[in-house]
Amino acid sequence: MQIDRKTIESSLKKKGFVEEGGDHKYFYHEAEGKRTGAYTFTSRGTGFKSYGDTLLKRMRVQLRLDTMLQTRRLLECPMDGDEYNTVLREKSIF
Repeated sequence: MQIDRKTIESSLKKKGFVEEGGDHKYFYHEAEGKRTGAYTFTSRGTGFKSYGDTLLKRMRVQLRLDTMLQTRRLLECPMDGDEYNTVLREKSIF
């Protein structure tokens, strides 16, 4: 199953991620005014308008999540920012 790049970018911005430009769009997670170490990026290229399982697995690691279900929930919006912060806290990430 694929997720549209615009959906991913919009979802991340709603959940405490700050966007920084460059060759790619980088998204760094911030909580309590500090970066947590969770991040990911999306490509601006036309070949990356949607992300399949291979790229989502890479994003899962960058986002510090344990399962693909968590990743899909974060990127497709059922998981809100508070729930994501709780996941990171339980893993002692911040």
